[in-house]
Amino acid sequence: MKHPIFYSDLKQTNAIAALAARPKAQVHQTAFVVLLALLMILCWHATSAQAQSRDITEQIMQSVVALQVSADPESPSSRSLGPQRIGTGVVIGENLILTVGYLLIEAEDIDVLDHQQRRLPANVAAYDPASGFGLVKTLVPLKLQAVRMGDSDGLKLPRRLLTLGQSEKELTELFLVSRKPYAGNWEYLVDAPLMTIPAVNNWSGAGLFDDDGALIGIGSLVVADATGGFNPRPGNLYLPINLLKPILDDLLANGRRSGPAQAWLGIHSQEHPDGGLQIQRLSPDGPAALAGLQRGDRILALDNTAITGLSDFYRRLWSKGPAGSRVELTFLREGVSRKVQITSADRLASLRKPKGV
Repeated sequence: MKHPIFYSDLKQTNAIAALAARPKAQVHQTAFVVLLALLMILCWHATSAQAQSRDITEQIMQSVVALQVSADPESPSSRSLGPQRIGTGVVIGENLILTVGYLLIEAEDIDVLDHQQRRLPANVAAYDPASGFGLVKTLVPLKLQAVRMGDSDGLKLPRRLLTLGQSEKELTELFLVSRKPYAGNWEYLVDAPLMTIPAVNNWSGAGLFDDDGALIGIGSLVVADATGGFNPRPGNLYLPINLLKPILDDLLANGRRSGPAQAWLGIHSQEHPDGGLQIQRLSPDGPAALAGLQRGDRILALDNTAITGLSDFYRRLWSKGPAGSRVELTFLREGVSRKVQITSADRLASLRKPKGV
């Protein structure tokens, strides 16, 4: 009986010997044929990869739309955001578009422009102040393929990603460089946003995609430092798509997430170099303004515990309970320390209701 290993080795040895016994011209011809076959295989793989890349690009391009939003010029949000707003949205379902929420605050009219320059009327479907997401529903069939949602939690740093904003003709390559927390001056906190470089200027609602064309995030802001390291670089903040997944059904059913509303005081502030928070402005009918706080006041403590920064202030405010909870703020005005009791409110209740919600 032939030993299988020995027999296999013997066959290979005989094949090599047979090749060596061939005339040189025949050996060269055989080598050329093998090389040609390898080149054909490599070319096929390259062509296949290019075709797949084109398909992904086309899928992304047709899913990204422009949003033209008109708000009431007399509404509170128009004072800071303007009555006319232009941004981007990404199709995530039948007649359903995901965007950044501030575009939709107190919106009266919305037009959607797709990649074929079709103009479609739309309404606000939902706005979630806590995450920053907004949803738009077209009033006529959109007839565009929805993109697949990716997994923003599983991204490794650094990571190459792609972005596309409204009216752009090609994708832009970005790099995810950090997930550092971001605290906005309007009572807004994202624990692990997607921070990317280099900075792009068409970020508002822009889609952020992975190499497979899956939606990873939605553009929200430009930031002075996206890296959070020793070499600060400007970049952009994208809202992670995984923040949307647990609340999407609520948003579609009710226009907002279920459960008690997050506590809100109506304070826009910045960190003061000597500690605490300096009030930059107040929402006119917000709880803080109604309680007597003024622009320029410096908030020192919440319920007799010193405030160390914006993130600390927001986390402790929200830990006291939902909208309707009562807190005490210690503040400094003209060198005099004072205290004030404030009952928090629902931020959405302070806004004029958008058409459609």
